[in-house]
Amino acid sequence: MYYYNTLYELARGQMTKIADASEPGADVSLPPPPWAEPRKRRARAARPPLDRGRIVATGLTIVDTDGAEALTVRRLAGALGVSPMSIYWHVTDKADLLRLIGEAVLDEVEIPPATGDWREQLRDIHRSMLGTVLQHPNTVDILIGRARFGAAGLTLFEGILSILLQAGFSPEAAFDAYQSLYLFTLGFSAVSGRSAEFREGQRQGLLYMRSLPEEHFPSIRTVAPVIGGRSPEEHLEIGLDVVIEGIAARLPRSTDA
Repeated sequence: MYYYNTLYELARGQMTKIADASEPGADVSLPPPPWAEPRKRRARAARPPLDRGRIVATGLTIVDTDGAEALTVRRLAGALGVSPMSIYWHVTDKADLLRLIGEAVLDEVEIPPATGDWREQLRDIHRSMLGTVLQHPNTVDILIGRARFGAAGLTLFEGILSILLQAGFSPEAAFDAYQSLYLFTLGFSAVSGRSAEFREGQRQGLLYMRSLPEEHFPSIRTVAPVIGGRSPEEHLEIGLDVVIEGIAARLPRSTDA
């Protein structure tokens, strides 16, 4: 009995000490129980803040890689590491996103300084435009939409019209000239920026034309051996010359220089 009484007294004494420790000013340190330890949070990688610039740049990367059809808000959100709904704080819908992507491409075009006569100025500005578009061949269809009416597109439009008006073209003739160069630029971009599969189809088509019976297709057989003999750069310069010299033929002789 003495043994159990002793244990009881010791236990009471220990409880008293713990109870006393709860009193204000008690100087007793107890180790925290396991369940009181704070949870350790996993460190998250820092992400740059989501803004329209990041959204457009990431969207352009997707278009460059897989085409405009592959761009969806869900895929874009996954690439940015955000929820799809957060994208809609910055763009209205996919059409709005594509417009912004097109404007970003046109904003990359560097307008060269004006040197030489009006013909050379037109060549320079369209070389610069084509050089930029060919870096983003999957955006050609986007660039014929509302992207043209952004700040960069309007700046290009103003620059080209200014060259033509200062050369002496009437407003109507200046716009006709602009439209001809615009269509040439889009057509050249659409063909030059095609995939390897498209180019292989062109190669097979050329071989087929060379095999056609000469008695039925003499002109095609005459020209076929020289098709594909020029580089894209050579075709660009020839095309610009043809279009610009055709434009020059419509300029009044008194103002042609």
